[in-house]
Amino acid sequence: MSLKLSPEDRRLVVIAAALFLASTLLAIFLTPSESDAQFATTYSTASQGAKAAFLLLRESGYHVERWERPPAELRDPEKTLLIVTDPVEVPTQADKDALKKFIANGGEVLLAGAYTPFFVSETGPAPLLVSLGWETVPARAPSAFALNAPEVNLDTTASWSRPGQGFGLYGDDSRYMIMQYLYDKGSVLWLCSSSLLSNAGLREKGNLEFLLTAVGSRSRHVLWDEYFHGHRAAAAAAMPHPQLFWLFGQLGFIAVAILLTFSRRSGPQRAPLAESRLSTLEYVQALGDLYEHAKAANVAVDIAYERFRYLVGKRLALRPSATNDVMAHAVAERWQIDREDLRSLLDRCESARFFEDLSNKEAVALVERLHHYSAVLQLVNVRAQEKA
Repeated sequence: MSLKLSPEDRRLVVIAAALFLASTLLAIFLTPSESDAQFATTYSTASQGAKAAFLLLRESGYHVERWERPPAELRDPEKTLLIVTDPVEVPTQADKDALKKFIANGGEVLLAGAYTPFFVSETGPAPLLVSLGWETVPARAPSAFALNAPEVNLDTTASWSRPGQGFGLYGDDSRYMIMQYLYDKGSVLWLCSSSLLSNAGLREKGNLEFLLTAVGSRSRHVLWDEYFHGHRAAAAAAMPHPQLFWLFGQLGFIAVAILLTFSRRSGPQRAPLAESRLSTLEYVQALGDLYEHAKAANVAVDIAYERFRYLVGKRLALRPSATNDVMAHAVAERWQIDREDLRSLLDRCESARFFEDLSNKEAVALVERLHHYSAVLQLVNVRAQEKA
C-alpha cells in the first residue's frame, strides 16, 4: 500500500531525514573516540592518556583494575590504593563523605588533575595562569619516593607555594609539585598534574619509579578510577558512546516529524463552520442597513405598524378599515391593558409613517413599543401557528 503524501508533507519528511543524516555524520566524525581522549584515562592512547601505565602495572603482575563504581562501594581500604587522575566530573557530597571514610579507615588515594581539590577538604594546589612546561623536579624530603626516584619530570600546571599541613615531597625552594597528606589511618598523595602518569610522561626519568613506589607491593589492590570520567558500571552496555545519544535523539526527532506529518491527514476531516448567508439575523441586519442608508426610518415604522394591525385584526376578527380607537377598545376588552396608551401609540405610528424626516431614535422607540404589545398579546405565536 503506497503512502499518499501532499507536496508539503513530502518536503517535511525530506528535510527531517536530511537533518537526521547530517547530525549523525557530524556526531560520528566530530566526537573523539575514547582512545583519543586528551586526559588521563586508562582507555586513551593519546599522549595525555594513561593506558600505558595501566597496562604496564597489569602486565607486571600488579592487581590493578578500572574502577567504574561510586566511592561508597570501596572495600578493604587498608589494602587498596585508589588513583583518580584528571576527573571530568565534580564529586557529590555523598562521594566526598565516602572518600573521607575510605581514607580514615586506612585507604590511600592518589589525586592528580584540575578538579581534584574538590575531592578532599585539604587545600589543593593553586593552578598557574601560564603553564611552565615540563620540568625536572627533585625530591625535597627523605622518603621511599626520594630513595627510588630522586627526581621526576612533569608538566607544571599547578603548584603549592607552601607545604601547609602536608609534606612537600617534590619541588624547589619556592613551591611544591607533589605533596602528601596524612588523614587518620590513611593518606592522600597529591600531584599538581597527571602528566607524570601519562603515556608521554611515563617514559621520563624517575616517573615510572615514582609510580611503582606509590603502588607498593604486588599484593596491593590498585583501583584506577574511571567513574569520574563518566563511565558507569550500572549503565546499559549499549550506551557508552556519545554518538548513540545523538542517534537516539535524531530518531526521536524523525518520529515527531512523522507524527506531525500524518496526524494532519489521518484524523477526521470536518469542514469549517460557515454562517449561512440566508440566516434570519443577517437578513435583519441587511434590511436595517438598507433603511439606514436610504434614511427611511418612517418606512420601518410603517411596516411594523401595518403588521401589528394585521395580526390584531386576524386575532379579534376586525375589519382592516377599523380605526385605531376601535382596535384599542377591542384589545382592552380582551386583555387587561391601558386602552388610551395603545390608542396613543397607534395614532403616533399612523402619523410617523408619513413623516420622511423621522429620526432613527424615534423610529426605534415606536417599533420597540409595538413589539412589546405583540409579545403581551402573543401575536407572534398566533402568526407562527397560522404558518404551521
